[in-house]
Amino acid sequence: MEKIEILLEKLDNRITSSLAKRLDTLDDLQEKLEASGEDYKANPTDDNRKSYNEVIEYVEKMELGIIRDLEALLEKRKTEELAKGQANQSATPPASTEAPATPPAKSEEKKEDKKEGIGVLTLVVGSIFFVASLGALNYFRKQ
Repeated sequence: MEKIEILLEKLDNRITSSLAKRLDTLDDLQEKLEASGEDYKANPTDDNRKSYNEVIEYVEKMELGIIRDLEALLEKRKTEELAKGQANQSATPPASTEAPATPPAKSEEKKEDKKEGIGVLTLVVGSIFFVASLGALNYFRKQ
């Protein structure tokens, strides 16, 4: 979690909405991890240990994914800043009558956003099912 905070500071807390949602989900899961740890300490059975370990693994995987995405975003922003710096340092560009090639870049960004949106939706639905299954396990254990 410390690495995530460091990366957020480097990005000035300016991240995409999908990453913000994933961070919120990670915070919620870490709260559930603490609750699961307390359950395990109160009742140290094999089932509680297994569910606690599963939650730990899931949270760690999610945290690593977020770190990877934050690092990629940081690299992307650094390269954009370098490109802007080089464009500002260069002499005035030669005047051309051709239209700039921005439409293909925008379509590529839309494709990337669409793919990212599907991944986030899958992550959210998966986390909901995971939390629901943990709740069901606790419910049936108590009965």
